[in-house]
Amino acid sequence: MEEDDADTKTWQMGALPRGEHIMPWRIEDEVKKLGGIYTQGGLWRSYAVRDGNLITGQQQFSGREVGRLVIEALGG
Repeated sequence: MEEDDADTKTWQMGALPRGEHIMPWRIEDEVKKLGGIYTQGGLWRSYAVRDGNLITGQQQFSGREVGRLVIEALGG
């Protein structure tokens, strides 16, 4: 979702030719292809999730939430 938004804004600015992508490889696509469950919190929002020992966050805005989940996972 965010990659699509960044592509659109880049094309509108003329920084890249339309159809050329900033990030041609998308994690979301690979996760789904491998049968994983992909969730997200909305465009440019903080969002973090924990599944067992895996903790991941959406974009740089999720640092606080990821940190909280890491502390929780470590028993803090």
